[in-house]
Amino acid sequence: MAEAYAWLDHHLKGEPNGVADWPKVCNQVMFTYTTEPALAPGTGEPTGENRIVTPARRELRSDWSEVTRATEVFGLTGDGAGGADGLLLPVGGGAPETEGTGWRRAFLAGVDTEATAMDAIMKTGRAEWAGNPKIYDTRKIDRRHALAWTTEQLLPSGGEETAGRRVRGIPRLRLTVRSTATSASLYAHLLDVAEDDTARIISHEPLNVYGLTPDQDTTVTWRLQAAAYDIPSGHRLMLVVDSKDPLYGDASVTWTQTVVGSPAGEPSFLELPLG
Repeated sequence: MAEAYAWLDHHLKGEPNGVADWPKVCNQVMFTYTTEPALAPGTGEPTGENRIVTPARRELRSDWSEVTRATEVFGLTGDGAGGADGLLLPVGGGAPETEGTGWRRAFLAGVDTEATAMDAIMKTGRAEWAGNPKIYDTRKIDRRHALAWTTEQLLPSGGEETAGRRVRGIPRLRLTVRSTATSASLYAHLLDVAEDDTARIISHEPLNVYGLTPDQDTTVTWRLQAAAYDIPSGHRLMLVVDSKDPLYGDASVTWTQTVVGSPAGEPSFLELPLG
């Protein structure tokens, strides 16, 4: 907050407070702070929450072009045997290929799921800033109203790297969609999934699609929110797409059907920025 006020003081009031000399990019790497149990004043009893004792790590860059040093592309597959989630498969050569195309997956739109940006306006964000991020149980995400794709366990690429993946920059997603309505909302959530199937959010972004013609495909591409996040070694990356989130307005029509596909000419993919 102090930095935000300093930035406003400089750019709106013209105060010479050193803001002009700040690096152009200052990424705070999510959840790299350390915490300890918070104690209730007076009693010293644990409150069940944490408090931050060491701030999250920051990475200073002189230009945005220095943040993302490479990209990794994952192709989306259809669902697995028995209706299991689809897979996010690494694609060679840095561009989508025809592998994993020709499928369609459907869900009932207009119903919120456990995959939400926050449970309560402001409260979820304030809790995260205090060292108490929202924990998702990915098993509770209702697959009747959402679609999910997951990678295999992510391992370090070698050298001095210890994280499974160092996400740095703006993820990009392409899907082909059709609906029984003339409009649809797509909410994309990227989750870091631990071995016990609990997860923390990396990035998300909504997209409202209008002018749809039932039974006709429309291919859409959109950028998710920028992120600086280290996925621990052995964790998995999950993409969840649903149609409603209380944080945003939406164009979904309740109980209509949204179908996501990956035609051979325009395969669906997730582009992950790496730093």
